[in-house]
Order: sequence, then C-alpha cells, then structure tokens
Amino acid sequence: MKNKRLYLIFSIAMAVALVGAGMFAPQAVLAQSGGGSGTLTASGDGLAGIRGNGTVTISGNGILWIRDAAGDAVINVSGNGTRHERPGGWIRYSGFQGQATVSGSQITVALSGFGIDMTATGTGKFILRGNGSYSVEKDGVIIMTGAWTEQAEVFSIP
Repeated sequence: MKNKRLYLIFSIAMAVALVGAGMFAPQAVLAQSGGGSGTLTASGDGLAGIRGNGTVTISGNGILWIRDAAGDAVINVSGNGTRHERPGGWIRYSGFQGQATVSGSQITVALSGFGIDMTATGTGKFILRGNGSYSVEKDGVIIMTGAWTEQAEVFSIP
C-alpha cells in the first residue's frame, strides 16, 4: 500500500513538472518545430510526453494524459485504466497499463510511469524525464540520440 501511495505522489509530481516545463503551453509553439517529419523512439521509466502533429504510439504503466486541441484526433486505447474527462479537453487514464495510439494535427500525449515505450512520427516537441534512452530519425538518418535525465528538457522533432 505504501508503494502505491509513493507511486501516485511520484506520478503527480511528474505531471506537475511537465506543466512547469512548458510542455502544455499554447499550441502556437508548434510553429517553431520546423519543417519536414521525423520519428522519435524512446524507452524508459519516468515521464515521456510529446505535443505536435502526427502519430504517437505509447505503451507502459502509470498515468496517461491525452489532449486533442484541434478536435481531429483519432484515439485508440487498449489495456487497463480508468478514464477521466478533465477540463481543457484533457483525458486522463489513471492506473493505465496498456497501449495508446493517437493521430492528429494538435495532439498532446504523456505517460508518467514505468516500462514506457514510445514511437512518434511527425513534427513537434517532446520531453523525457527519468531513466531511459531515445533517438530521433529524419529521412532515414539518426540525427539525435540521448539518455533521459532528471532535468526536464524540451526537444524538437524536425
């Protein structure tokens, strides 16, 4: 029971850190993400979030957040979790254990937890915090690789 409580506190703290890092700032930031399209692949434990235009497939365990700012997203979620509609167009799945695929022109997808695997194709901004690794590929060439850190840094998919 104590581990569940610590896990919940950790998940909430990670979500607050995401907000504090500007991940959920107004969608006008998308204009800074550049042209073309890239693919992000990330695996780890902690917090993985992305906002932009394209398709995101994410799996793992924890708290999943989804937002469709443009109203054009196709959202498929499978597995376990309790769905909660939140203000501002947010959908939260607490106790999430499964996979979600989200496609759209102004989507935000974030998972705070463990055993996270994420693949995102398109343009936008992403944040990874915790312990894991990632790579970004554009036109068949890996242009960026790295490790998740404890500092919340925001990166772009070109």
